[in-house]
Amino acid sequence: TAKHRVFQFLDGSILPDDKLIAIALDDAYFLGVLSSRAHIVWALAAGATLEDRPVYNKTSCFDAFPFPSATPAQQAGIRNLAEQIDAHRKRVLTAHDELTLTGLYNVLEKLKAGATLTAKEKTIHDLGLVAVLKQLHEELDVAVLDAYGWHDRTDEQTLLARLVALNGE
Repeated sequence: TAKHRVFQFLDGSILPDDKLIAIALDDAYFLGVLSSRAHIVWALAAGATLEDRPVYNKTSCFDAFPFPSATPAQQAGIRNLAEQIDAHRKRVLTAHDELTLTGLYNVLEKLKAGATLTAKEKTIHDLGLVAVLKQLHEELDVAVLDAYGWHDRTDEQTLLARLVALNGE
C-alpha cells in the first residue's frame, strides 16, 4: 500500500512483512519490466485501493500481468537498465541518510509532470540525482514498450487496453 510501485532486489536475509510483496526472481530483466511504465499502468488499474492509496495485489497485479515476448537482445537491454536503476537508487540512498525511495519518486513524479519543485524537493533532486533516475526510467520504458512491439509512445488508456488484450490471449 503505497503511492509508488517500487521494485528492487533485496538481500535474502530480509523477511518481508505482510505489506511487502516478495517476488522470488533473480533476473534483472523481470525487475526492469516490473519497474516500467507498462507494469505500473497495469498495477494501478488491476490493483485495489486502501482509502486513497493503491494496493499491489500479487494475484491481480503480478500473476495476471502479460510480460512481453522479448528477444534475448531486448532482455539484455532491459536487464542492463534495471541494474542501473537499482544500483543508482542504492548508491544515492546509501550516500545520503536523509533520502528515501518515496522522496526520490515524489520528486521524479513532479519532474515528469513539469511541476515546480520546492526547496526541499530541489535538495532531494540534487542529492538523489533524480534527473539521472528520470533518464534511466525513460530509457527503460522505451525498451519495454519496444519488447512488446509497441514503438509509439502512447497514452495510459491505450497502453492499458493493449495490455488487457494481451492478458486475454
